[in-house]
Amino acid sequence: MIKEIELQYQNIIEHFPNTVTIENEITHIKIELIKGIILEIDYSKYPKKPKVKLINQTGKVYKKLSNDITSLKNWKIDKTKSILKVINEIIFILKDLQSNIVKIKRELLIGFLALCRAHHPKEFLGILKMDKNVFTEFILPPGAITSKHSGVFFPSRLPTNRYYQGTIHSHPSGNLHPSLQDLNSIFKGNRFHFIVGFPYNLYNIKCYDKNGTELQFKVIS
Repeated sequence: MIKEIELQYQNIIEHFPNTVTIENEITHIKIELIKGIILEIDYSKYPKKPKVKLINQTGKVYKKLSNDITSLKNWKIDKTKSILKVINEIIFILKDLQSNIVKIKRELLIGFLALCRAHHPKEFLGILKMDKNVFTEFILPPGAITSKHSGVFFPSRLPTNRYYQGTIHSHPSGNLHPSLQDLNSIFKGNRFHFIVGFPYNLYNIKCYDKNGTELQFKVIS
């Protein structure tokens, strides 16, 4: 097992020469992936699952990624158990997080637009689920109230799930800008918000952050 651990370390430093050991332990390392963001990995229990975290220069945790990394979730059934694979996947996710472009699946939008047309002239709402930094599906909020002029849902009735990071709702008037009521209700508590306006097509959609600032978004297959 010692030889396997040494091989893991050699693979890492070949690809990341800036790797630094912690307390001279090759199984506890840190790598600055981008300026100011450091990846710390402890694989001292190898072949058990390593502990990973992203920290900033002050030591504060930047983002917990364990549940977002496929190679970690599949660690028990993945025979290769490569630390380098984990690092490369984290880099991919980190680059995506640094992007200012929000990504959303085309089939999600197509389905939601169809429901908007079916409920017109009432507003229609959905909660967006994110997977690997892409919005992939939506759920209908329990107890949502809609009318011709507004829509309200109750976040407290939603199941606790960190993957719910956005909302999407329609404006039957065709106005794509958030109302004051949107900002004070639907927009609170989530990172991203889509508004789709009549006549409900892919060209009549805008995305905003929780403060109502418009964001770029990309529709992907």
